[in-house]
Amino acid sequence: MMTDRLAFIFVRPSSEVNCDDVPFATLMDILTCRKVRKKFRCVVRFVAAIPWRVEDFCSPRGTYRVRFTVEDPTARIHAFAYAEDGEKFFDGYLSADVLSSKLNKLLGVAISVDGKEIKDAARNPPWVQCCLISHYLKCCKICDTKLVGQQV
Repeated sequence: MMTDRLAFIFVRPSSEVNCDDVPFATLMDILTCRKVRKKFRCVVRFVAAIPWRVEDFCSPRGTYRVRFTVEDPTARIHAFAYAEDGEKFFDGYLSADVLSSKLNKLLGVAISVDGKEIKDAARNPPWVQCCLISHYLKCCKICDTKLVGQQV
């Protein structure tokens, strides 16, 4: 398990977690854990989201259902923001513009001064602390985590 002393890599707080009692772990720790349902606290980068259009993040009934690809130096896995956990993660049900802005910052999309995406620019996702619950092999859910303001 990763030591809590590695938390220094955060440039600025971009998320709040409600699992301070859980020690830090790597994504490889999650993949190799034998316990079916366990909570982990990780420092990861969000590198992809499906669906890619924020207008499709919620079902017709208003339930968040987003699959993220997250990575750290040890592995890359999928993590789901679903239902109430998705609502907490995004800090409620936001307009498409605000949600798009949060997603772009989370994915490290380069934005020009006038707020437009810079095409073909390299991405640089920030390191974000989050809590994950492993359910089965390679199936994780984001929990007890909230993106903070526009500082993602």
